[in-house]
Amino acid sequence: MRAFSAVGLCTTLLQLGVPSPGAGQQPEGPAGWLQAEGFYHDVTNGFGDWRGVGLRLHAPVGHSTIWNVDALGEEAFGDRGGYLSIGHRHQFGPSWFTYLSVGSGTGDFLFPDLRTDITLGKAWLPRRNLVTMVGMTYVNAKEGFEDLALEGSLAMYFPGVVVQAGGRVNWSYPDAVRSSRGFGAVTLGRERSRTFTLRASGGWEGYQLTGVDSTRRRFRSQEGSLAWREWLGGGGAVGFLLQAEVYHNTFYDRKGLTLGIFHYW
Repeated sequence: MRAFSAVGLCTTLLQLGVPSPGAGQQPEGPAGWLQAEGFYHDVTNGFGDWRGVGLRLHAPVGHSTIWNVDALGEEAFGDRGGYLSIGHRHQFGPSWFTYLSVGSGTGDFLFPDLRTDITLGKAWLPRRNLVTMVGMTYVNAKEGFEDLALEGSLAMYFPGVVVQAGGRVNWSYPDAVRSSRGFGAVTLGRERSRTFTLRASGGWEGYQLTGVDSTRRRFRSQEGSLAWREWLGGGGAVGFLLQAEVYHNTFYDRKGLTLGIFHYW
């Protein structure tokens, strides 16, 4: 499975809109936001640098429904393409929620023809500050490649601190190549003020398309990122994102920066 950048993965976790923990991080209901971002990654060994732009919308409708729209244009491995996804998150009572998303992309091999994700989540403890999630992902990639993944994660909310951990098991087709991967993340700070998120992941990857006739199969990789979000002004409505990211596998190294601006309401 082609790895989307860590900024995309972290944003996806944020977009699930887990129930507000007892710490009261969102006392007035879920916040809506719009973010525009651009990134550049240096890639070694002649695989071609990555660059792109993205636009992400997180739009609550009442207190139980959130819609997400993600649009991305990217150049990587010498290919260019665009990707669009739409997600829907619904809250069932104070503890249970679901998330469903579907996306499709263009390019010779860069983005999949179809990606679907479904997640079931539950908040635990009297303050609902422990959230667990299980989910499944299906990817219909270019050139006859497919992926099916099962995922699980948990998040623990403390005042000013969020700790996340999770993993996935992935089967890549053809040949049902099995791989697994885990991640951990810590976020310090509070929304509408300042947050820092440190994230690390590692494990195996099944297939990675790096060209029309070039595929990397079953290899280890590691990834890390540090993201800084700063809300400006007294109301905390506008701010910026700065993220540094590094990635390593057997074939190449990748490092880069993402810069974004966002508006909260």
